[in-house]
Amino acid sequence: MDNLGVIRSPLDGILTEGVFGAEGGPGVTLSEQRGGALLDLATGALGEETHRAITARFDIALPTQCGEVANGGDHRALWLGPGHWLIKTTTGQDLEQTWSESAPGAAVNDVTHGRVVVQISGPRARDVLAKGCPLDLHPNAFPANACAQSLLGKIGVVIDCLNGDTFEVTAGRAYARSLWAWITGAAAEYGYKVE
Repeated sequence: MDNLGVIRSPLDGILTEGVFGAEGGPGVTLSEQRGGALLDLATGALGEETHRAITARFDIALPTQCGEVANGGDHRALWLGPGHWLIKTTTGQDLEQTWSESAPGAAVNDVTHGRVVVQISGPRARDVLAKGCPLDLHPNAFPANACAQSLLGKIGVVIDCLNGDTFEVTAGRAYARSLWAWITGAAAEYGYKVE
């Protein structure tokens, strides 16, 4: 946070627009995703009643299987574990309170400013991620609307496949600069564009 009370991106000062790395056109496009909100939701063993209340209020059915992602309205829910989700939203006002009211007994925490989200897209996006991720990222094993917690260059991340060649990588704010350095280094071989 700067002296005006504005929360700054952890990538301020190092994220520079342009085309970098190998010549011949960018194989990937990189950008930081800002403007929405991230909520950590843990319901534990609260059960079906809580899930029905959330579905009714937010028009989204929380995924129940490993690696599943659900979309509904302005929300995207990523399964992180039994009774545990990362909720991505395109709106950010009072969501922590709204979700808490809809899921009494659940732990709901706004983690927006404690995380960084980097989007990697393009025909070589999977190749870039594969350089530092132990997951099988082939489209048959990791299709659109799949997610996983894993490592990327030794940094703990959540990888979310939005579509065939677009991914969002979410990491703790403290690792933002290391993550950016790793991603840009891995992407240099294919050329990359920063937006």
